[in-house]
Amino acid sequence: MNIINRIFNRSSVEPEMDRTKPLGKSRNISLINQYANLSEGLQNTVDDRTWKDLELDYIFSFIDRTLTKTGEQYFYKLLQKEQTNSQRELINCIINHYSNKPDQLLKAAQILRKYEKNSTYSLQSFMHLRRYKRAPYWIRILSFSSLSFAFGSLFHTSFILPFIAILLINTAVHYYLKTKINLFHFEFKNIKALYDNYLKLAKLENQDNYLSKNEIAKLKVISKKCFYLSLNIENADELSAAVYYLIEIIKATILYDGLQFNSTIKLIEENIDIIQKTSDYIGISDTSQSLYYLKNYTKGVKPSSSSSKLINIKNAYHPLIENCIVNSISIDGANVIITGGNMSGKTTFLKTIGINIFLAQTINYSFCDYLEIPKIKVISSIASNDNLMQGKSYFMDELERANIIITQINESEQPHLILIDEIFRGTNSQDRIALAASMLLYFNYFNCIVVVTTHDLDTIDLVEGMYDTYYFDNIYQDNQVHFDFIIKRGIQHKTNVLELIKSLNYPSIVIQQTEKFRKIITAHKRKAICNEGFKGNISVLPRSNLGASGQSK
Repeated sequence: MNIINRIFNRSSVEPEMDRTKPLGKSRNISLINQYANLSEGLQNTVDDRTWKDLELDYIFSFIDRTLTKTGEQYFYKLLQKEQTNSQRELINCIINHYSNKPDQLLKAAQILRKYEKNSTYSLQSFMHLRRYKRAPYWIRILSFSSLSFAFGSLFHTSFILPFIAILLINTAVHYYLKTKINLFHFEFKNIKALYDNYLKLAKLENQDNYLSKNEIAKLKVISKKCFYLSLNIENADELSAAVYYLIEIIKATILYDGLQFNSTIKLIEENIDIIQKTSDYIGISDTSQSLYYLKNYTKGVKPSSSSSKLINIKNAYHPLIENCIVNSISIDGANVIITGGNMSGKTTFLKTIGINIFLAQTINYSFCDYLEIPKIKVISSIASNDNLMQGKSYFMDELERANIIITQINESEQPHLILIDEIFRGTNSQDRIALAASMLLYFNYFNCIVVVTTHDLDTIDLVEGMYDTYYFDNIYQDNQVHFDFIIKRGIQHKTNVLELIKSLNYPSIVIQQTEKFRKIITAHKRKAICNEGFKGNISVLPRSNLGASGQSK
């Protein structure tokens, strides 16, 4: 996992980043994820469990070549949420633009780096969650009173003392409001930067019509107001500081900042769609450039569409594993059971299939030589865990996850790719085999493609003829277990537990007893299956006899 270490062990962004490789920059995934969480009306590409099973946060960090925080948030949302046709078209259009004019990528990167100086993760929550509070309405009264007493003192001295009193009050209120307004200093700078850099990027990428002239005019007004609120006295010389504080006294007199803050917030709220649209464009541009580099500097392919239940994947590899062994598989009609010893590559292969099919349907790119798939939703049960805080066992977690999968395939007409690693490994062998076989037969009568791994050959006997079988092999040589990590057609009848404990120099008595007990248990199981007449003689309910919830009628 050296690639993962290279991605995450950097604490800062290099001044000149090589976007042809994974970028060694720090990422705050929880803040990046804010935008996806705030996106309403868009369906998730996969559920949270599948996202974790396929380690898609790591995959994102590997494929992300964006230069801005806005780009990171948009790219992450692109993976998490279903895209609209207009989004796909715009991304493809920008990628094609840079494919035809790669010399303009440097200029685009310069624009994005300039924008990044003011890019924030918090802009989305600022706009959509509205955690700010407007200045109270009564500041208008204080402002008007101050002006009135100031004007009156020009004509009569009796107004001077009231003016001084209201000035002191307004000054205190001014600096109190200023501390509240400064909490959003960077968000105002970000909105100002959106306007400036959108104009440059849209022109460079021939997308001048993305915003209408009216929208640009409104954005310009908002930008100016935000620029004022983002001003500060950092790094000012003495003369500038003196002028600044003189202006501060005038502003405090009439509570100008508070009034300006309310006016700006009102304008932002009225035109939030325009600001979001502009932010999206920056994100789309940055994401499109990132995808350009990914597709041109990694080994992969644009997937082809299949109209049937066909998955054909050739020379696929896991992008986070250096020098990963490639594998191919064609799934057409029959579902798949994979066997093999521990550490032989079964779990990695499941993840490789899931990751590549997921990426094919989100960024139109996969890490393989060829991929043909139908439109299909990926759902998995790979990494189960005990949850002591909830009093939940490993097996209960497996059961609940399987029930969620059952619910999803019952409630949706969309085809599903179901990936299950070591099905029901959390319980005893008898219950595991019985339940696993029942589940696999149940899945076989739904609009889904199932790829499952298991160590239980008895499970395969119970679903014989209903599932295609594949396996990963290993050999024992020089007191070591060796794996080739290449998937093969058939069933792996041998296990590697004896070889593994031998390689670890377990006591000979333990090795001998293990071998003896294994033979007894295996013979007993085979005899029981033959006596009951299970093998190849399983009765199942046809699909027409299953109700909406999957229960027999």
